[in-house]
This record gives sequence, C-alpha cells and structure tokens, in this order.
Amino acid sequence: METKANYVLVGFFTVVAILAAFGFVYWTAALGDRGETALLRFRIPGSASGLSRGSAVLFNGVKVGDVRRVYLDLSNPTFAVADAEIDRLTPITHSTKADVGLAGLTGQANIELRGGNPSEPNLLDVAEENDTVAEIEASPSAVTNLLQTAQSLLTRADSVVSQLEGFTTDARQPLTQTVKNVERFSEALSRNADGIDSFLKNVGALSESIAGVSGQLDSTLKAAEELITAVDRDKVASVVSNFEQFSQRLDKASEGIDTVVANVDQTVRSIGTFSDNATQTLAKLDGVLDGVDPATVKAALGNFEEASTSVNQAAKSIADVSDTVGKRKDDIDKFITDASQLADQLNRSSVRLDSVLAKLDGMIGEADGEGIVAEARATLKSFREMAETLNARVNTISGGLERFSGQGLREVEALVRDARRSINRIEGAVTDFEQNPQRIITGGDGSIRRYDGRVRR
Repeated sequence: METKANYVLVGFFTVVAILAAFGFVYWTAALGDRGETALLRFRIPGSASGLSRGSAVLFNGVKVGDVRRVYLDLSNPTFAVADAEIDRLTPITHSTKADVGLAGLTGQANIELRGGNPSEPNLLDVAEENDTVAEIEASPSAVTNLLQTAQSLLTRADSVVSQLEGFTTDARQPLTQTVKNVERFSEALSRNADGIDSFLKNVGALSESIAGVSGQLDSTLKAAEELITAVDRDKVASVVSNFEQFSQRLDKASEGIDTVVANVDQTVRSIGTFSDNATQTLAKLDGVLDGVDPATVKAALGNFEEASTSVNQAAKSIADVSDTVGKRKDDIDKFITDASQLADQLNRSSVRLDSVLAKLDGMIGEADGEGIVAEARATLKSFREMAETLNARVNTISGGLERFSGQGLREVEALVRDARRSINRIEGAVTDFEQNPQRIITGGDGSIRRYDGRVRR
C-alpha cells in the first residue's frame, strides 16, 4: 500500500518548527541575561584603539553591558565617544572610574568600571529624570599610552644618539689629545714619585706647624675681637672727624707747593751763577798767589790740615758704621726671615679676621655708622684731591730736581776740582818759599844753602 504524503509541506513544517525552537531558546536566554538596560556614554581622551561594536563593559570584572557604537566627537576631535548599553541597576556615580583595557590574551579591548560611592546619586537615574544620556570620562588604554610613550622615547633616544654621534666625531681629536696628556702626566708622576712623597711629608709637617700656631692665633683673635667690641663708636667718629680736618688743612697747605717749586728752581739757578762766579774768582786767585803773605798761607794750611783731619775722622766713623753693619749681616738676614714668617702667619690669620671684620661691618652698618662712613668718604675725597694736586706738580718738581742733579752737580764738581787745583798751587808756593826764602826779595829761583832737608808735602 503506497502513501500519498506531500513532501514540500512536510519540509516547510519542519523548518518552521526548528526556527520556532531556536527563537524560543534565544528569547529565554536574552531575557534572563540582560534584563532592563540603560544608555551610558563614555568620553575617551586620546586614542580609543581596540574598542568596537560588541566590546564588553565590565564592572569589577563582571559584565554589565556591551558597546553599541564608537565614533569621534566632532566638536572636540581630541575625544573619542563610545555609547554602551549596560544593566539599569549598575551603580554609576560621579566617583566611578572607567578605563579602557584589554581582555586576556585575545587583545580584545573592553571598558572596565570600578569604585563609586553608593551614597552619591546614580547617574543613570539622574539622566532618566532629565531625559538625557549619562556621561562618564574613561581613561585611555594603559597599553596604548605605553606604546605612545615608548614611541616618543624611541624618537628622543634616536635624537640623543644622533647628537652623541656628532659630539663623538667633534670631540674625538680633543679626547685623544687629552688621553695623551693624561698619559704623559702619569709618566711624570711615576718619575717624580720620590719628590711627591717628600712634598706630602713637608705638607704634613706644615699642617702640624699650623695646628701648633692656630692655638696662639685663637687667643690673639679673641683679644682682637674683644678690643673691637670695646671700641667706643663716638671716639671713632671723633677720630675720623679730626682726620678729615687734618686732610683739609693738608689740602690747603698743598697750595704752597708752587712757591716751594719756584724756590727750588731759583736755588738751582743761583748755584749755576755761583759756579760761574767761583770759576772767575779762582782765575783771579791764581794771579794773586805770588803776593800772598807766607805766614798767612802757613796759618791757613794749618787750619786746612785740621779740617782734613776732621774729615778723615768722619770718614773713619762712617767706615766703622759700615763694618758694624757688615758684621750684623746675619742678624739682618734673620730679621728679614722673621718678618717673612710673620707675614705668612698674618696671611693664615686672615681667615679668622673675617668674623672680626663682619662685626666691624655690623657696627658701621648701624645708624651711627652711617655718619662714620660719610665722614670717611669725605676724608678719602680730600686725600684724592690732594693726590691730584701733588700729581699735577710732580712734573715741575721732577724737572727742577733733574736740572739740579744734572747741570748743578756738574758745576759743583767743577768747583771742587778748581778748589783742589788752587790748594795744590798754594801748597807748592809754600814749599818753594820754605826752600828759597830770598825769592821774596830778589825774585827768580836763586840759590841758598839748605839748612833743613825736610820737604813739606
């Protein structure tokens, strides 16, 4: 017996039944999974890389919705916007934080929500009451930030490496020369190792000496500080005032320098005139020598001999003083050495004097100190004016001294030579008279028996 079934009808009924079963299962699953939803808008500054339609929205790791749309904010292109549908009961408040993250090893981006104060109003409820869309700002993906930072770092590193290469190229020759200099310096140190050891020993000995002297300097500086502290400021002001008056008087006295210079110049000219007159006088004296009285000449020679004896004694005294100075040469050298050591000690003490000078500066910096500084400034101004006056007169003074030391000294030397020649002639005339007294009566050389063979020299 054959059946007469309609296969098309049976197939159609079967497909409809399968679709109905599939729709029922899907409806029951979606209803149980999602419930009532609400729209939440995320504003993402910077890159929203990885987000797309269907990306999950998680709250503390629990899925509460999906991203439905990702687009760019046309009013502010620096922001990307992602609209998502989430569970209506999700506690979204102002303190809720949102971050774009990666889900596991798949690399699928999602939005992670966390935190939030339950006492704050729910943004979804507020948006529903105001008929608006709730908005929250989400931080970009940490991986994206990392990649951008890494790219920036690589760019800067490339720039630094390029600059370093250029610097190395430019500094290669100086660095090579520096290394050679260091090598030569190290060789010089190795050659002079013994000298360096001796130098360090001397430095150690010097430091010990300084340590020994520092104790004495402490007491000295302490006494100096006490002395400065005990200085009466009124007395200091009085001393400065008196010094200023003295400088003013000295400045007034400098006006007489012109008179002094003129007198010196006149004295030099007088010496020149005197030298000329003395030359003429000596010429006349040569003509008068024949008529000189022998007794008078003899008495004059006696006086001259006494004067010569006095001069010899004075020269001997000067020689004794010179010998004494020569014998005390070691003492003089010791005195100079002691003075040098004292200067070194004073240099080392200058560090301690800073505090003393600071106190003195504080004393001068007060109200009374301003008057002292003003008086000191006026005094220094007077000294400067006096120095300028003296400087203006130096050329005149030096000119007169130069004329005296040049032409004047030459004229004095000529006078002395003429006087010496005259004395020699006088002594020769006296000697001739002693040898031949009749020359005064008869004239000429004559001849007479010599009773005394001693010749006066």
